[in-house]
Amino acid sequence: MDFVTPLPKSRRRNTSLLLFQCSFTGYVIAKAMCSTKAQDVAEAFEEYVFRRFGAPTMIRHDRDPRFMSETFKAFAELIQARSRATLSYRPQANGQQERSVKSIVQTVNVYIEDPLQQDWDDIAEKMTHAINNAMDTTRKETPFYLVHGWDAQSTLKAMTSSLRLGDSSLMDAAAWRREANRQHEVALAMAKLYQATEKARRAKVHKEALGRLERIAVPVDERSNPTEVGDLTSDPTYRPLFEPGSRVWLFMERVKPGLTKKLAHRWHGPFRIKRKVEEFAYELELPDTAGYRFYPVVHVSRVKPVRDDNRRPTAELVDGLGEDDRFDFDEELLPEDNWEPAAGDDEYTVEAILDDRWPISTGTGRNQREFYVKWWGYEDPTWEPVSNLSCGGLLFDYLFQRKRENRFQMVQVTDES
Repeated sequence: MDFVTPLPKSRRRNTSLLLFQCSFTGYVIAKAMCSTKAQDVAEAFEEYVFRRFGAPTMIRHDRDPRFMSETFKAFAELIQARSRATLSYRPQANGQQERSVKSIVQTVNVYIEDPLQQDWDDIAEKMTHAINNAMDTTRKETPFYLVHGWDAQSTLKAMTSSLRLGDSSLMDAAAWRREANRQHEVALAMAKLYQATEKARRAKVHKEALGRLERIAVPVDERSNPTEVGDLTSDPTYRPLFEPGSRVWLFMERVKPGLTKKLAHRWHGPFRIKRKVEEFAYELELPDTAGYRFYPVVHVSRVKPVRDDNRRPTAELVDGLGEDDRFDFDEELLPEDNWEPAAGDDEYTVEAILDDRWPISTGTGRNQREFYVKWWGYEDPTWEPVSNLSCGGLLFDYLFQRKRENRFQMVQVTDES
């Protein structure tokens, strides 16, 4: 199950579309809703799914707050259904549902006629009938036939005289029922076989791709180049790419509204891996002071290792040389005028830079950056323009720290997906 939001308010005051889909047959049910509260979602599930087909063995959904609420969890326990959520920012884990969402949105986009887009709910609910009666290339049957055991009576079949009666008129009701049940069982068996074969093939390809990503071995001798291997993982001279304690970068999909993803920094961290939860899922250690608030278990496709370049030459003195023979390149290469004058009687020493602002200058009418400075020997800080400061090191450190804070603020770290 999944939500399609946000949508324009329809004539029936609906603003969202709730989709249910059977993972075995692919049968789709759409429900236009004006409210997305957890109580309304549970009532819609009971009305459209439970009353028609009974309780499912498992409910697959993303980490939407409506599905993760205590109300929906209590409803799932009431009908004795297992509620399983996908990993954050991992739509591939529920790819069949995401594909159905895309198909319905594209179909509504084609058939919508109202310039104000207020008839989308009528079209979406009617289009599910066409989707359920379309041939599925994976299952080799229509979802409607796999659920009911017969094909839906279409207008084309009703208007065609040669197909209007068919062979069923020559049989009695019991024989027709037995034949329909037999065909239904054969269709289910064929669909199950095709589905299992296709899922196994896709899972094998996907697992091999992820396995290649996870089995990148890093040589113990860090001075050699990393090598991508498959059979060398059992070699004691190699270790896996991700293991508890490894530092990784984390990819975050969402950014704040109004900011473009192209300019936002979306690889954050580094974080340390706490433990391996599943075959391709890891739990990260979240520092308390960083301000991150998201589900710590992530998929392996959203992390990448921190590359520590240990191939730099080490500073080792040659035998026979002492500390007096050390040559300081930085000191020799600095220009002669690179010095900071000592503070005179009319100058003050900066102790720390506390804050900054951009007030409008009364003379030029433009924004001029000022810094909130704490002086040595004085208790009250003052606002000073950058031209009054002669603390290059402190100013550089402050601007670098503010840049990092602004970068982190660009990302929506609340786990809404």
